[in-house]
Amino acid sequence: MKTRKILIIFILIGLLSSIVLSFNRIKVESNNKKVDFVLDYYQLDKLAEQSSKDIKWWLEGFKKLGVSSVSIYEESLDSMTEYGKPLDIKIVEKIKEDIDWKDKYPVELVDYLEQKKVDNYDLVVRTKSKESYEFIKNGLSQRYSNEKYQTIESEDESYSIILDGTIKEALFKPKENLVDTKYDSYSYGKELISSTLLTQLGIDYDKEKIDVIKSAGLDIVLRPLNYIERWKGKKYVDTSLDQYEKFNIKPKYMIFTGQEVLGYPKYVDLVKDFIVDNDMKLALIESSVERGHAEQRGLEKLTEDLDYNVVRLYSIPDYIQQRYKYNSYKGGEEIGNTLYRAITERNIRAIYFSPFKLDSKRYVTDFSKYEEMFESLETRLAEHNITIGDASSMKPNHVNTILKMLIGIGILGGGVILLQEMFRIKKKFLNIIIILGLLAIVITSIVIPELSSLIFAMVAAIVFPSLSMIYFCKKLKVYYDSRNRNTSIKNTLLLGVKQLVIMILISAIASIFIAATLSDIEFLLEIDIFRGVKIVQLVPILVYVITFIGYFGYKREKSITDNKIKALDIKDILSDNIKIGYVALAGIVLYVGYIYLARTGHETGVKPSEFELMARNFLEVTLLARPRTKEFLIAFPAILVALDFAFNRRKLMLFVIGLLVALGQTSVANTFSHLRTPMYLSILRLTYGAIAGIIIGIIYVLIIRLVFKLIKYVGGKVLNE
Repeated sequence: MKTRKILIIFILIGLLSSIVLSFNRIKVESNNKKVDFVLDYYQLDKLAEQSSKDIKWWLEGFKKLGVSSVSIYEESLDSMTEYGKPLDIKIVEKIKEDIDWKDKYPVELVDYLEQKKVDNYDLVVRTKSKESYEFIKNGLSQRYSNEKYQTIESEDESYSIILDGTIKEALFKPKENLVDTKYDSYSYGKELISSTLLTQLGIDYDKEKIDVIKSAGLDIVLRPLNYIERWKGKKYVDTSLDQYEKFNIKPKYMIFTGQEVLGYPKYVDLVKDFIVDNDMKLALIESSVERGHAEQRGLEKLTEDLDYNVVRLYSIPDYIQQRYKYNSYKGGEEIGNTLYRAITERNIRAIYFSPFKLDSKRYVTDFSKYEEMFESLETRLAEHNITIGDASSMKPNHVNTILKMLIGIGILGGGVILLQEMFRIKKKFLNIIIILGLLAIVITSIVIPELSSLIFAMVAAIVFPSLSMIYFCKKLKVYYDSRNRNTSIKNTLLLGVKQLVIMILISAIASIFIAATLSDIEFLLEIDIFRGVKIVQLVPILVYVITFIGYFGYKREKSITDNKIKALDIKDILSDNIKIGYVALAGIVLYVGYIYLARTGHETGVKPSEFELMARNFLEVTLLARPRTKEFLIAFPAILVALDFAFNRRKLMLFVIGLLVALGQTSVANTFSHLRTPMYLSILRLTYGAIAGIIIGIIYVLIIRLVFKLIKYVGGKVLNE
């Protein structure tokens, strides 16, 4: 049997294995169809203050819209003062700055502050409200070691609490710079202002707020202020978990605050057991760049220990809250679009909802605008069989090692074919490559299973788009050299559509290999991420450039039968005079490439225009999945245009258009590299893009032919005159 047939069989084996794993993935994704909304109590209370209704009215209103839960934080000293509690809070250094400080404070407090164990970083809380004092005192005694704080009850019926602070919690501000007569600047140190103990130390939950939430018929999500590591211990963990029983709360979700999970590192098992015993779901808060999740120490280990009984949570940031009447919309439509994309495209199953804003401080108090957004969102989600309710979670899906090896064999088959196409390799060396490749697949799959999955996916993303571009160049050369072929518009368009479909199918082999190989639950939840995709996308473009020069040469017209680049071509490239047009063309290509790579993801500052956002939103509302703009508007139609240029022997334009085609083929694989996106959505996105690309490509070819006819007609008319 010929080597090429064996390699094709390898690919078929890989495809069959991928189909099995893909069905497993689709089954897991299809059972993950419920999304929940959790209100932020603090922001809702601010909204109520600015409206004519109290917070209970707003809570009941949102419950009717499908919201089930309200999140409430532990009170801090800062939140207590914000809610009007009569507290006077100062850091020790600020107190002692006053020369007469000893005369202004109770003698009991003065005596304590003069002790050596008190330092300038300690925080002093004073009040004449016994209720506030008892609230703080009881909260601290339940949560923290007695060594961390001191309470003082003075004869003047005032109360003081001294919190142990260190430089780690200290907050400074730079002092003003000084200048001399020569205007030379001198830095004047920094000034100790306050302590993070003010905002980040959890005191206790406000029972009145909890009662209001309960009276509105909503569930409660407790969020301990899990920030200051030095204060936390087993006592804090035990008390945080006991609060559910204390306030008679049936817990649904565990949403951590701070830089680590509650109880990390010594007492995480207590939290894990509590979550399991109460059938809670752990929330993974999506990062601000909408990729992966917010880093919290111990989170991934806890997720694994809970057998991935977790939900991805999207917390609406302030700038999204302010997208009210955005892009010519009349209400919160753009905010609804953002939530729709998060739920359908990123496997978000819990929304941490904050109300709309007119600006950074003013909230939207027209409840009908929230009704409109929720009603529209619910209707659109129903098209994906997603409903609003208690958040669902995906069952843990893991990739079978044997099937992954078989996929590796399929990728190997494509890779060896690519090497055959690119280089002259003798059969004996080819056989050695195949044997070494098979050994590498087995060894890496067993020894480094996680890394091997990423390697397989990365190689697939290179190999099959590259093969698609080599196929493209082969066909271009055939059509370019043909003198007797039927070049009617109908024949050209039919051939263009055929080549487009074949090229997408070749590149789609990479897509299914990636989607199946990386279908482990950690990739679906974005605990692990397929990195290096952007760099990978450059390789098929480079393969195209080399292959094109191999077939067409550099300023060479003589026909050749293979795609191997010639020494003469390299010599011509190196010795050719650099023309301004070439520099301009290279600049355009580099700019387009930068925009393409920068727009692939959320981490860059390159954002779509307002018009493009409106067009995207229109497509999202009209279709189940929005096709990728660069595919259906540029890259896919470029295949039809390229074939027309080939028939008309326009080599330079052919090369430039081919670069756009290459971007589209890498995009096919990249679409399925967004592993958090349900697979059916990626398939629909590619299908819509192909259909739209065909239609737009036909239009482009007709327009180009018309333009050239007009140029020819006008040019002939001028010559005749």
